Amino acid sequence: MRLRLVLNRVGKILILLAIIMVVPLGVALFYQGTDILAFTYSIVVTLLAGGLLTLIKPEGDLRRREGLAVVGLGWLLVTAFGALPFLWSGTTQTYTDAFFETMSGFTTTGATILANVEGTARGILFWRSLTHWLGGMGIIVLSLALFPALRQGVFLYEAEVPSPFPDKVVPRLRTTSVVLWLIYSGFTLLEAIVLRCAGMSWYEGTIHALGTLATGGYSTRNISVEAFHSLPIELTLIVFMFLAGLNFSLYYRILKKKSLKPLWQSTEVRVFCGVILVASLVITMALTGQYGLPWGEACRRAFFQVVSVITTTGFSSDNYDQWPDLARAILLVLMFFGGCTGSTTGAIKIGRLVVLFRYSCRQIIKAFNPRQVIPTKLDGVALPATAIHSMAAFFFIYLTLFAFGTVWVAATGTDLITAVSAAAACISNIGPGLGAVVGPLGNYGGLHPLAKWGLSLLMLAGRLEILSLLVLFSPRFWHK
Repeated sequence: MRLRLVLNRVGKILILLAIIMVVPLGVALFYQGTDILAFTYSIVVTLLAGGLLTLIKPEGDLRRREGLAVVGLGWLLVTAFGALPFLWSGTTQTYTDAFFETMSGFTTTGATILANVEGTARGILFWRSLTHWLGGMGIIVLSLALFPALRQGVFLYEAEVPSPFPDKVVPRLRTTSVVLWLIYSGFTLLEAIVLRCAGMSWYEGTIHALGTLATGGYSTRNISVEAFHSLPIELTLIVFMFLAGLNFSLYYRILKKKSLKPLWQSTEVRVFCGVILVASLVITMALTGQYGLPWGEACRRAFFQVVSVITTTGFSSDNYDQWPDLARAILLVLMFFGGCTGSTTGAIKIGRLVVLFRYSCRQIIKAFNPRQVIPTKLDGVALPATAIHSMAAFFFIYLTLFAFGTVWVAATGTDLITAVSAAAACISNIGPGLGAVVGPLGNYGGLHPLAKWGLSLLMLAGRLEILSLLVLFSPRFWHK
């Protein structure tokens, strides 16, 4: 392990973080908030720490092992320093809460400890939504786009954007990073404009646009999107949450071919759309049957919440914790689905579920016809056994961490429903769970500090898709 090289690269990422903090500082200055000094001090401290690390002379080239270390340590340190504005502005009373809120932001989880969102300084609210946006496409990927000196960046890219189906948009990795960020930024700008036309202010529209494209879900209101009571706003959010749930490389292909054909050819996209439609229909029938809601109103609430949960965004337009048990059960299951690979969503991802389902069907057939050769395919391409084994291992570790997280939170004195939904919401990067404590009208502030630290690690494991974080805990990883 070339530790000096790792620390040097992490230092550059911290310098980038300090530069980015200037943006929320500008917002704080514009609104003359009480958080001006907090951002000023945070920028200085982060810049000094990053500068000191870059003074370390690196040796050798970046390999896969160093790439994993840079991503893992980079995310932890970015969160550690990104938490300073929350603590020094008085928004949080403890560093545990500040770290939790920042980790929730960078991992696009959207789980908050803030009890009074609307009373929080505007610069701080903008910063926590900006952490969403940075984490959605990946701050390491942004570093690759801005710092061409980061050689062998493919290892950083693969560690931060892990995927069962590796897919670079263009041959050059730095160009891929730039293209992805341009598409991402273009959608964000477009949504902010549409939300302004739909009735939001520029400030709130920008914050919700940052949270939507990152599938994060931080809002400017205590009760999230429900506070606006606006059909145009909800429809806008539904459309852009759906777009954020698709593979971003498809947009490049659509632009290049000037055709929507790449979209419809994707099995993952078709299954994604099918799950949304079926889940929304079942929940609509549950709402109309038990609550007697008009069909249109029930469909509106169901469709918004299904898209919000399956894309792991976490916005809420209704207190779904009061919905029928069937509807709540469907939402809990959807927490594990996620969107398409190559999107900003969390959870397991539709692509993995499709492949594992087909592989399971293949094993059932081979049980009574062992000589039959049945390849597991996706979009007409036979997948190698190594890829399937990797997905199966991911699935197992994912469920193991979920179970461990549930037990960990429950051990701190939390009720079972809260423990289960909090663990599911954090490892899937959704945010709100079920129950009065962490549901759509609650927050994570009342949980035990140990529960918050455990859930913070679950968020990071979910965002980095587990392996990029777990390798840091392996003694063999650090051996030379």
